[in-house]
Amino acid sequence: MILPKKRLFCILLIPLSMLLTRLAHASPAATERWFSMGVYRIFTETYGRVFGYLPFSVAQFLIILLPVCGLLYVSYEIYLIARPRKWFDDQKPRKIYAIRLVANIACVAGIYWIMFTLLTGLNYARIEFGETIGLDTRPSYVSELAALTEILVAHANELSPQVTRNEYGHMIVSAASMTALSRDARDIFRAAGDQWSVLRGYTPRAKPILYSRLFSHMRITGVFVPWTMEAHVNVDVPHFHIPATMLHELAHFRGIMREDEANFIAWLVGYHSGNVCFMYSGTMLALSYAAGQLSRHDRAEHTRIMGNLCYYVQLDRRANWEYWQQFEGPLAEISQAANDAYLRAQRQQDGVLSYGRVVDLLLAYFRN
Repeated sequence: MILPKKRLFCILLIPLSMLLTRLAHASPAATERWFSMGVYRIFTETYGRVFGYLPFSVAQFLIILLPVCGLLYVSYEIYLIARPRKWFDDQKPRKIYAIRLVANIACVAGIYWIMFTLLTGLNYARIEFGETIGLDTRPSYVSELAALTEILVAHANELSPQVTRNEYGHMIVSAASMTALSRDARDIFRAAGDQWSVLRGYTPRAKPILYSRLFSHMRITGVFVPWTMEAHVNVDVPHFHIPATMLHELAHFRGIMREDEANFIAWLVGYHSGNVCFMYSGTMLALSYAAGQLSRHDRAEHTRIMGNLCYYVQLDRRANWEYWQQFEGPLAEISQAANDAYLRAQRQQDGVLSYGRVVDLLLAYFRN
């Protein structure tokens, strides 16, 4: 049994985490300098390497193992509380077991929270990536949005015939190529650090999710697990998603936690890599958000521009729509609601809509 003083210390980690978060958001410049570019980099270079060098994902086993262990423990404690006393010689009051259960849950919550705060949470308070690289994200005109969409359509059309495709015309990454693609993503991201210093530092490989189909049911294409600092990618999705998703999750590893910024970096790093798979994947990601925004503001212009998509791009977009249609249902809605609540808790006021703010960054980049 944990000593009472140790329990108290673990429980006090909860208000400590809350205090650190409040201080970080109060001074983004200090957070950027001392934490994101200082303490956090030490974590990635040390703790992050421990799991980064492993060829398999530790997080995927912990995601299953820890909830099962937690459920077994709670069930055991409830059993001790509810059992008939006549069955055992132990005559301790039931409230002792109840207090111990609550205290231990609070201890776990404290450890969980402080690890999240130091390994991910404080990075939500850092200076925005657009500001760091000098982008002017002012409000834009619909004409600018239309021009951006036209540019992305042209890029997608140019790149689409250059990627490997299967007999149905869809972009494909073979199982043998998936490992090589993960290495390419790591190397591309490392090279990007020479151009954008905020991305500099140790970068691991993104790891495939073993139960990717389940993640598709939750409409998740990738996930960064802060407690092991591992980046994961859903490999069951249409393959044109995978390269950009790898870069998106590696951006999270590098401390870029806002979703719009991670999306923008996936396009930025991918398009400047010279690797056609990453260029096409990032362009398709950017196009989906730009076209979606344009459709909401000017449907006629959207129809005109998207009518210029070449045959291969149309095939990939159609396959993407058909793929996600099969996962519509309560699990997807619950997952989206949970993700929305999480993002709002991290002061991303738009929730899951914050992914779409990548368009503001794209507009600012092309405007420059």
